[in-house]
Amino acid sequence: MPPLSPEFRLVCATCRWPRGEARIAAVRAAAADPALDWDRVIAVTKRQRVWGMVANGLAEAGVAAPPHVAEALDKRAQRIARTNLFAAAEVARIGAAFDAAGIDWMCFKGMPLAIEAFGNLTVKMSNDIDLLVPQDQVPAACQVLRDAGYARFSPGPEVADAQIPRWMELCKESGWRHPGNGLIVELHARLMANPALLPQAALGMPRRRIAISPATTVPTMGRELLFAYLVAHGAHHGWFRIKWLVDVAALLSASDAVAIERQYRAAQALGVGRCAAQALLLAHDLLALPLDPAFERELRRPAIHRLLVRIALSVMAGRHEAEEHDGPAARSLLPATFGNLLLRRGIGYKWRELASMAANPVDRATGRLPKGLGFLYPVLGGFRWIRRMTGLMDGHAPARGG
Repeated sequence: MPPLSPEFRLVCATCRWPRGEARIAAVRAAAADPALDWDRVIAVTKRQRVWGMVANGLAEAGVAAPPHVAEALDKRAQRIARTNLFAAAEVARIGAAFDAAGIDWMCFKGMPLAIEAFGNLTVKMSNDIDLLVPQDQVPAACQVLRDAGYARFSPGPEVADAQIPRWMELCKESGWRHPGNGLIVELHARLMANPALLPQAALGMPRRRIAISPATTVPTMGRELLFAYLVAHGAHHGWFRIKWLVDVAALLSASDAVAIERQYRAAQALGVGRCAAQALLLAHDLLALPLDPAFERELRRPAIHRLLVRIALSVMAGRHEAEEHDGPAARSLLPATFGNLLLRRGIGYKWRELASMAANPVDRATGRLPKGLGFLYPVLGGFRWIRRMTGLMDGHAPARGG
């Protein structure tokens, strides 16, 4: 593993879970580094979106940050707690409206995961509310969101309301923001950007209900696929934010070494063993997730596992630890983009991945090419992707996960 900065090491130490003496000792040791730059700690925390974890870890360890740093952390941590509690009520409101309209739906990541992994809504930062509905109910779900006061921001006005279902066939999600409360809803028609990565992750999978507040339970994915989904989601984003890795490590923190290995074998059987190996090795190296030594050696043995770990570190840490990538189509994310081709065996998966790079959703959704020339959409999309990656044009694409 390449050397990590003192600031990134401190952030990693605060992101260990569960609370306890091991985390306290790690935080105190990292905070005692004389080379530590507290302003850069704030920059890393912001970039990685782990305000609540850093504030919680420093407080538990009794580490006194400089006053301006402590104030920034305290304000953001309080905001996370308030926003999450408000979002829980909003999910209940939208869910009731979906139920009344006969829309099948599920809430995933975000609040249900915070409850399961951390036991509360105070430390995990959720950038949005993720809701999954069937593709054929997208128009009705969009109308419910409009009636609830939400306005669409992704895609932009270049895609008309009537074209959103077609857009979501290609991009899986649309983004909605409430102008009054500022909350964002990501409406999904499928869970994976590339369904071939984990085809089992769909509304038809086993589900359960989780209480996200004393008065609110929401439908969410069952435990059978949760770990596999989280590692597939994080890997497909290149783990370019540590927050996704923190969720996985926290979810596994109550498991012993045998149970962790069992989760890996289950993910392997579902075809996402490489994603799971990458996640477990990163969580072990950065967040001290305990692994059986023999099992760890097994995970590190394949060269492709070690390569995937290096790719993730190249876009998460180093010069990118405190520097935001320019966007989901940024050239700085090229290693992760190409690394996606390695996440699963099989030509079918790789073909779908290459096709997604040339998806050209705006042109396809708006029908810009004359009838009979639809075969040119991937050509135009691929050409634009190459131009974007070579710096010849600015890139715009849907957000890469909150």
